[in-house]
Amino acid sequence: MNSRYGLEWRAEMMGFLPTWTADPSLEVISEIAYRHLKLSPDEIAQTTTEFQFQGLFNKLYAVECPRGSFLMRISLPVDPHFKTSSEVATIALLRSQTSIPVPHIIASSSTSDNELMFEWVLMERVHGAPLADVWTSLTWDAKFSCVKEVASIMAQLFELRYKSIGNLFNAKDLSTVSESTSQNDAFESDVVVLDRLVNMAFFRDTHGKSDVNRGPFASSQDWMEAKFQMLEEDFRILMEDEDASEQDNAEVEKARQQVQRLRKQLHAFFLSDAEDHEEFALHHNDISRHNLILDSKGKLQALVDWECVSAMPLWKACQIPSFLDGPEQTKRPNPKAYALDSGDDGEMECYLSDLYEYECTCLREQFLEEMATLAPRWIVEYERSKLKVDFDLAVQRCNGFIGSWRVRRWLDRIEAGEEYRRLLEIE
Repeated sequence: MNSRYGLEWRAEMMGFLPTWTADPSLEVISEIAYRHLKLSPDEIAQTTTEFQFQGLFNKLYAVECPRGSFLMRISLPVDPHFKTSSEVATIALLRSQTSIPVPHIIASSSTSDNELMFEWVLMERVHGAPLADVWTSLTWDAKFSCVKEVASIMAQLFELRYKSIGNLFNAKDLSTVSESTSQNDAFESDVVVLDRLVNMAFFRDTHGKSDVNRGPFASSQDWMEAKFQMLEEDFRILMEDEDASEQDNAEVEKARQQVQRLRKQLHAFFLSDAEDHEEFALHHNDISRHNLILDSKGKLQALVDWECVSAMPLWKACQIPSFLDGPEQTKRPNPKAYALDSGDDGEMECYLSDLYEYECTCLREQFLEEMATLAPRWIVEYERSKLKVDFDLAVQRCNGFIGSWRVRRWLDRIEAGEEYRRLLEIE
């Protein structure tokens, strides 16, 4: 069958986004859950399966039965086999080698060659609410406690070292790719290997079928070179578009020249990697308020969304978690400065946004102090990562369409030998 059944990439203002062209069968989802939960006929009669939520790549269905609460996550085949297979292997490894709170997987299918025609994961439901939903009701002590728990998670991930950039897979599961028959009960991670990268930059739209190096990558330079190859492929496709105007082609050529300028700086930013014997650690790149699940007392129950979690260079892995990242706000906002009694929802949103920035500024300092205690070298890598982080961001801004004006001015300063300024500080 078509390994990308149900998937279509559509151009939106923010780029290409995956969309569903077919819906999973609720009846088949229920039958799969009954089978793997080993429910009796009486238990099946008391079981309900309902659509819960839709994310970028997945649809979630809640399964409520006498044995407990479970989730069936159905995935679009954005990176057939590899995305699901890697996530299952990564979670299994974390459960066996760390104390990081992760979902418990009951069963999975990393192939769409099944009765549902989509890849799926059946897992125990984590009881609680996303941090985003409870942030304003938490005490300061609860927020600080959450930050400490996240620091513990990141310190443990930092200790999981690998020899290259890529994703984790169960060796036996990886060997079934060519046969497309991988459908198993959840396994404990006995033989986990690091292989090719699972990352949206490598499977978005035409990238999923492009003949480019997908890793594993021995160095940051090799990884960046693969990104540049994909950008060049984007430019080639855009230039061959018969419907493109002369102005469109001129913009593409401008972007291509900017990428060439950036590529010339690659060795200047990453020359020391080979000499330093570059190391790689497991990196969750979306520790956001939506992926941290807390119970009613504010205690962290799980960090979710482990798809596309990869072994990354230390400069990439040692960064502020996304739920704490943001603008510096050193002064606590004064509620009297906002028309909170006016009934204007916008005023309240503005106040809460400013308050959140202030609280995150304070909590970032607490986070860094905690990391300095738990993993002193993490702080060292964080402090010396700024140039490489800027370069990586510059590559992301040159996403195959129109080059960023900020990147252009940043490159102008570098090529002119001017004093270095961070990319996001360029005006």
